[in-house]
Amino acid sequence: MGLREKRKLERRERILHAAQRLIRDTGSVGLSMRALARTAEVSLATPYNLFGSKGAVLAELGLAVLKKLEREMDQLRSRDPIEDLLHIAELGANTYASDPRFYRTLMGTLTASARGLHDDAISGGSVRLWQRPVEAGIRAGLLRADADSEFVARDLVITFLGVLDLWVRGVLDGDAMRVHILYAFALTLLGLSTGASRPKLLRHYHRFQRQLPREIQVVENGSRPRRKAGPAAGGARNRKTRALDAALPGLH
Repeated sequence: MGLREKRKLERRERILHAAQRLIRDTGSVGLSMRALARTAEVSLATPYNLFGSKGAVLAELGLAVLKKLEREMDQLRSRDPIEDLLHIAELGANTYASDPRFYRTLMGTLTASARGLHDDAISGGSVRLWQRPVEAGIRAGLLRADADSEFVARDLVITFLGVLDLWVRGVLDGDAMRVHILYAFALTLLGLSTGASRPKLLRHYHRFQRQLPREIQVVENGSRPRRKAGPAAGGARNRKTRALDAALPGLH
């Protein structure tokens, strides 16, 4: 890479870091390109030249987690692709949960927009990420030979994004998001398991099931549940109903 390209890459990273800091500090994606340039200490024209628009900056921030998981997958040296898959799923969940103010704000905007998580760059890239260990599992005899790796990977993406969306809307805290993703992944893989992988997957299944919360409560922007007072009788049921009502506005 030449010096010019290195400087261009360095400016891109400064702009992305600045956007992340502004979103975290304000709790909003309503940043201006002028504020972005000032925070990144670049000229006003630079964000436009490197990204084109604020939407492109946000989309690139959304891609950052996927790129992190791809790098981790490339570095894994495990001989068990199922363990690799679960490791990457947990890393992804923990990455989002590590910075709730930033990621809830960003991902809430991306999932509600016409671009972002539904772009091929993200959803298609996510399918390819999970497809790699699924294909390796089939080749190793750990998953059924008749499994379609692309369909399995697509189902895992849908599961991950669905649970992530509940976390973004405050229905799940970070730990609940993590264990729901892992539990759902284990269930999917159990349905495709062979004699070589079923005992270990069953152990994962039982471990994740023990960790699942019995109640789902609406949380604030951090990780602590927001408890609401209510009658003792049917209290748990009412809390769950309120959580779902808050998560699904317009349906009540």
